[in-house]
This record gives sequence, structure tokens and C-alpha cells, in this order.
Amino acid sequence: MGEKFHLGERTGLPTRQETKGIFPTPDRVRSDWHDGDTANLCIGQGDIAVTPIQIAVMISAIANGGKVLEPRLVGRIEPQDPAASEAPTIFPSGLVRGELNVHPRSLKILQDAMLAETEDPEGTGRAAVVPGLRVCGKTGTAQVKNEQGQLTGWHYWFASFAPYENPRYTVVVMVQSENRGSGTIVCAPIAHDIYEAILRAEKPNTFALAALRREAQAN
Repeated sequence: MGEKFHLGERTGLPTRQETKGIFPTPDRVRSDWHDGDTANLCIGQGDIAVTPIQIAVMISAIANGGKVLEPRLVGRIEPQDPAASEAPTIFPSGLVRGELNVHPRSLKILQDAMLAETEDPEGTGRAAVVPGLRVCGKTGTAQVKNEQGQLTGWHYWFASFAPYENPRYTVVVMVQSENRGSGTIVCAPIAHDIYEAILRAEKPNTFALAALRREAQAN
């Protein structure tokens, strides 16, 4: 399944300014692998390292029903000289890199669990909630150690998509820090601000009315 998500591979962004991360190869699994390694891998520990863009691709596939898409940074690049005859460089959207081929029921379980992360009273992603937009998410924390195995910091995560009913956006927040915290405290509020900006751009009038209602209720 990790290979279907193309973990351990570059996503193919044309800038080449990305790392492929770490994911065990079949040869590695066949040569020296134990049940404990599998358990560690399943919770994001052990022989695995991922980038935010890889997580964004993964979350998009979970949200859209199993299509692993090729990411892009921009839609088009215009020539520097507007008078030049050079054609713009187009980066088409929606290019499918692969299919998960996972049963829809299994994806629905994941989607519902991610919705519970933000909407259940005990969900750790509640700080990402924006009225009028059902956000599905997952918080996370990764320890950072130096070559001597000493703890030097943390990577805090919040990976999400919205809206739940008809997913159109994937937002992944990763913050590097030397201070104790969590994805709940550090990253979910940032995701909230991003989704709020999206909703404001999509429905400026609706957003303004909702803000006025909240202000009236507060007073």
C-alpha cells in the first residue's frame, strides 16, 4: 500500500527540490524484517520518512476515492517577455499517477475517522473546525534526533481535506520546533486559518453574514 502511495519516491515536481523520503523496499523486507518492524511502520515509526507533499498526495487519494494524483505548484508559467512568441508552459491538473484499488467501504471508514478527529468532543483536530466547512483531519507528532540519538526537536503535523461531502481541498501543515507541543496545539489552528481563507474566497457574502451573526451572539 505504501508503494501505491509512492512513498519513498519523489513526486516528480519539475523543480527537483524535494527528497524522496524513506520507505522499505521489497528486498529490505525479505532480507531482514520482523513483525515489530511492520508494527512500527504502521504507526509512522521505524524505516519511514515522508515529506509534506507526499502526505498531501496520500490524503488527496483517501479523499477522492483512491486516485493518486501528480501534484503541481502552478497551473502555467508565462514567458518573461509578454511580446515573445514563446508559448506558456502548461501544467495540467488532475493527472493520475496510480490507483489505490481499495474498496470504497475501507476509504469511507478512513474518511469518517478523519471527520471524527475534528467533530467528536474528544477529537484532537477540533481547532481546525471552520463553521460552514466540514474538515476531516489527523494530527501527528514526530521526534527529531541527532546522530547520537539525542532528542533535538519535534515535527508537528496536521493532515486534512475538506469538505467531507465533496472533497476539493487538501491542507497539510508541518511545523518544525524545538519546543514541546503537538499537532493539536500547533498545526490545527494554522489549518483553520487556511480553510477560513478558502471559505472567505469561495463565499464572501456567506462568510461575512456568519461573522456578523457570531459577533451579535457574542454581544
